[in-house]
Amino acid sequence: MMTATPPGWWRRNRYRYILNLQNSITKVNPCQKYPIPRLILLVFLNIFITACVSDHRKPFAEQLTPQRDIFTYEKRLQAAVLSSRHLSMEKIGQIVYPGFQAPLWQISFRPEQPALYRVFINAAIHGNEPAGAECAIRMVEQLSNRPLLSANAAIDIIPIVNPWGWTHGVRFNRDGIDINRDFATFRSQESRIIRKTLQAKTYHVMLDLHEDPSADGFYLYQYGLADKAAGEKVVATVADQGYPIEQNANIAILKSHNGIIDAPMLGLWYLRLTGQLSIANHYRLNNSKYVFTVETPLRFLWEDRLKMQRTAVDGFIDYFTN
Repeated sequence: MMTATPPGWWRRNRYRYILNLQNSITKVNPCQKYPIPRLILLVFLNIFITACVSDHRKPFAEQLTPQRDIFTYEKRLQAAVLSSRHLSMEKIGQIVYPGFQAPLWQISFRPEQPALYRVFINAAIHGNEPAGAECAIRMVEQLSNRPLLSANAAIDIIPIVNPWGWTHGVRFNRDGIDINRDFATFRSQESRIIRKTLQAKTYHVMLDLHEDPSADGFYLYQYGLADKAAGEKVVATVADQGYPIEQNANIAILKSHNGIIDAPMLGLWYLRLTGQLSIANHYRLNNSKYVFTVETPLRFLWEDRLKMQRTAVDGFIDYFTN
């Protein structure tokens, strides 16, 4: 008897399913004897994977109930910036939808002496992953009170990339676009603002803060980077605090190994060609050699998620600026 697929099952399990399918194809005996048929199968499978990675949906026709107040968040940012001569707050764009408007803010920290290093952090590109935005604003508040925490680095922070999604607790923007799959086509106003803001800028390290609803532990991505020393150090520091490390995270054909998903440069060029670049992919191709995406398990307690994110942020800043 056929049973209906539970709602959301495909979105949660598709990467694992496709990975298993690809692995099974590589084990088919006829294809092993004839590499060209196997190659053709894998090419078509990768095209299918690309189509599945896109999470765009129809625009939201209904008015959703707000879950968070963007202006309360903005007041916290302003209070921190006004109390420190090392911080500044720049409106880099205005997000406008029917019945909703919000600025896109960039907070910049500049140390007493000329900075030797440049660091960039963004969060909340997915509105249903809120810990990154809270981690970012707590960092701004701490830099306001203790500027010597980063004495040799200039830090730029965009704490909420997707203000409509963050306000309403959904992954997408109002138009149904997954902004984190829009950095090749730039259909969304949010991705266009980020591109314009970062055009021709370079950083020593760039961090993209996320959460994973299906993860059982902490993990991270790195992109086109042969050396895993920075990522391994951060993973080890999180583990030393007693938090589990995710061993089974995967996206498309990539799988985590000891808490690190290592995305090759060839894959980034392929994603650009097929119009599926994430924000971190875009950074790696345009702004920095050292780009990392931090993922914390959404099912964990709020303060634990924040501690994991801040540990990762501090670990990467310390590694690349000292």
